[in-house]
Amino acid sequence: MPAFKLLEMLDRKLFFFGGKGGVGKTTLSSALALALADRGRKTLIISTDPAHSLSDILGVKGEGIFQALPNLYVCEIDPYEAVRGYMKKALESIEPLVNAEVFDQIKEAFHSIEETPGTEEAATLEELTKLILGHFGDYEHFVIDTAPTGHTLQMLKTASRIGRWLEELLKRKRTAQKLWSASGKEKEDRAIHILEERRKRFLAFSELLLSRKTIFFPVLNPERLPIEETYRMVNSLKKLRVNVGAIIVNKVLPPATRDEFFTMRKEQEKEYMKEIREKFKEFPIVEIPMKEKDIEGVNQLREVSVELGRRLGI
Repeated sequence: MPAFKLLEMLDRKLFFFGGKGGVGKTTLSSALALALADRGRKTLIISTDPAHSLSDILGVKGEGIFQALPNLYVCEIDPYEAVRGYMKKALESIEPLVNAEVFDQIKEAFHSIEETPGTEEAATLEELTKLILGHFGDYEHFVIDTAPTGHTLQMLKTASRIGRWLEELLKRKRTAQKLWSASGKEKEDRAIHILEERRKRFLAFSELLLSRKTIFFPVLNPERLPIEETYRMVNSLKKLRVNVGAIIVNKVLPPATRDEFFTMRKEQEKEYMKEIREKFKEFPIVEIPMKEKDIEGVNQLREVSVELGRRLGI
């Protein structure tokens, strides 16, 4: 039985795919994007994973947002470029507030911040919010192929925190602004305008993440470590109040095997599947069988796309 009704799925705007590295997020997110595009829905698939492979699986290359197939567009966010752009914007918002000597000191400090944990996630989030909100009316769906679990959760937590932090910062700045001279007030106005734009964007994105327009598909393989990591991820998503859709179990072995090795693996897999159904009993479980070969090219991807689309009710 499909996990969702067709109209329910087509009413969603954002589809996130997340999970442990190597479980098949890119394949399945690409498969869903292709299923939506094949239904005539204009879809943008975005990768936030530093180890980009969207271009490889779709067999296309391009810069920025580029078209891969009819109705299917691709964008791979480069986290290193995102960090540089993020730092540039941050410095632009600070420069009007300080003198040249202090600003030079701040620029030096920012070079060390580039390697600080969390900076990459914040910069990637900055780019993601601009992409989605800036092109919200241009596409019927956005499919996000995320980085491994820890990075993704950090990014989602950052989305809500930044909006609230900027709101508090702006309150304090408006209070302090009354004490500025006319020239100082002009500089402060520029800084406040930059902060206000970011505040509105992050709050709008946070609202979108928690709305019925967004759905998150955890992906795992029927193995010990992915099960444990997915369980923690789902609990974190529930605390964040992000809508969790079906749990997608990828690379499930075929039911009948003659080889002794695979027979033993299948027996172990049955125990893992039993555990998955118990741990995630409140969610639909979607099983995607293991293929004989790695997925390469659109023709093979479309086979997975048809299978996933059928199971999700598309």
